[in-house]
Amino acid sequence: MAIWQFQCNIIPARVNIDKLSRDEIISWKGEMQPSHEITFLEQEKSWSKDIIQYGKPDETCIEFVYVENILDEIDCRLDLRRLTKTKFILLVEYVQEIGAMFLVGDMVYAPKVENLLEAMKNSKANQYCKKPMNYIFSLKETLEE
Repeated sequence: MAIWQFQCNIIPARVNIDKLSRDEIISWKGEMQPSHEITFLEQEKSWSKDIIQYGKPDETCIEFVYVENILDEIDCRLDLRRLTKTKFILLVEYVQEIGAMFLVGDMVYAPKVENLLEAMKNSKANQYCKKPMNYIFSLKETLEE
């Protein structure tokens, strides 16, 4: 993952999500299998036969990871240097259509523009994109502590 990418997972909406492990939260096993057909990114050749990839790995990229031909997880990385409003809205609408949610770190977000936008604004990727040198120097200071 590139430093300018905001990383999240697209997860199935579930009840009692707070009682599940991270692996259980991101897993689509046993859930309704959503379509991996998305129109707002170009399908790209993946490094694995078990991953259907849309977008380039160092840009906005969504990966549908399959295990034994069953969707296991959906990884999403958003390039905050070049993410357009249109692509962002289409992503949120896709997640709404499949009845899913976003997992960012250990926080679950409903698929609403304002929810994900707030998480993106507070992300390290955004800190880097806004002021790259300040972000890099803050890493150096953290390492020296």
